[in-house]
Amino acid sequence: MRTTANTALGRLPGVLTTTFVLALFAGLLLAGSALAADNGSMGKSAKPGKPTATAPSGAIAVATPTFTWSAAKGATRYELRVYEGSTLLLTKTGIRQRAWTSALSLPANVDLTWKVRGSRGGRAGPWSASLAFTIVPPNPAKALTAFSFQGLTPPVVGTINEAAHTIALTVPFGASRTALVATFTTSGASVAIAGTPQTSGVTANDFTDPVTYTITAADASTQDYIVTVTVAATTAKAITAFSFQGLTPPIIGTINEAAHTIALSAPFGTDRTALVATFTTSGASVAIAGTLQTSGVTANDFSNPVTYTVTAGDGTTQAYVVTVTVAAPPTIGDPYQGGKVAYIFQPGDPGHVAGETHGLIAAAADQSAGITWINVGATVWADTGATATALGTGSANTTTIIAFQGAPATSYAAGVARAYAGGGHDDWYLPSKDELNKLYENRGAIGGFDGSARYWSSSEIGSKHAWYQDFASGSQGNIDKDHDFRVRAVRSF
Repeated sequence: MRTTANTALGRLPGVLTTTFVLALFAGLLLAGSALAADNGSMGKSAKPGKPTATAPSGAIAVATPTFTWSAAKGATRYELRVYEGSTLLLTKTGIRQRAWTSALSLPANVDLTWKVRGSRGGRAGPWSASLAFTIVPPNPAKALTAFSFQGLTPPVVGTINEAAHTIALTVPFGASRTALVATFTTSGASVAIAGTPQTSGVTANDFTDPVTYTITAADASTQDYIVTVTVAATTAKAITAFSFQGLTPPIIGTINEAAHTIALSAPFGTDRTALVATFTTSGASVAIAGTLQTSGVTANDFSNPVTYTVTAGDGTTQAYVVTVTVAAPPTIGDPYQGGKVAYIFQPGDPGHVAGETHGLIAAAADQSAGITWINVGATVWADTGATATALGTGSANTTTIIAFQGAPATSYAAGVARAYAGGGHDDWYLPSKDELNKLYENRGAIGGFDGSARYWSSSEIGSKHAWYQDFASGSQGNIDKDHDFRVRAVRSF
């Protein structure tokens, strides 16, 4: 019994092993069938989806671009292609990421396209839509193409030597080089001097010594240009215009360049002791006896000829002798200072000065054909205090009458006379009794009078009467101030 049992027990492991192996094999067969079935169904459904190409697109600067795209569903690998037209330039397969950088430099300035697709287990998905791009390398241009100083008169244009990368300019003699503003054009991306950015037409620099402009291109390369500014040395030393603009009217000089003289004729009465000359010169400076002259500013005594010394840029000089003459005294009837000379003061007359010429100027025409002496609208029969009759008293009379009679000034004789502004003068007045008589005596030379009319003087007699002159008879009389008589204004010189 023990032997039988042992025999049975001894066979049991073998039986169990055989049974286990058969069962395992059967299970594996079943699992394999199921796996094969699963693999068949997954192979059909696991074809990768369609990716979207994202970059590069449009114009780019890099010749070895990085391509990026969105994930394709189910893809484990990617394939990328680049075309120029229909020509395939580049293919890359087995890409595990969704980005890839080309090690090959692609052609520039041509139209390129690219696309990408995913794959899984050897099955490729659909291609993405193609993206177009163009490689446009950064511009290497870095030239200064024009350079000038437009702020100078006239503007100074530089001469550019592109081979030597130098620019030369010559400014007029006397021009300062310490703060010149350059106007320039460039093919580069930026311009700087010692790292300081330069703006055309704005940035000022000191050009006393050569200045180096550094032009940086879009591709970051640079080119230096050396700008040298010199000051012209000139032999020019002429006075080209000379006048006294402060006189009325201005007096223009006549320049004799051959004799180097300048002649001016000033009106009678011009004070020559402090005249200011306005002049232009081709020289570098102008002086009188070593004193520098500034046009329109420096005053000088021209009672005698004055020598102007003009110094050229090269240091040579030229002298000009300026002579100012004053016109002879005017005579009765001469046009002068806005009217005509009516009378010249004689020795013994008030206003006479020995060695000088003074007198009365009459307006060339009447200021009123008929107006009252008194301001009827404001004053009736009143003493104004204007009783003086002598030569030289008419202006004071007129002032007194206006101060007393008030507005409107143009409604009475004295006011009309004072309101006259002939020749640009504002000191006209109604003549006194004696002054009016001088107008009558010289009426033919003066002209413009009504020979049948009466003219008012500024001299009154009491509250009701004032003096007049009858230009028909020459007589003088006094009459009520409310009569309408003519007015002729005068002024003194």
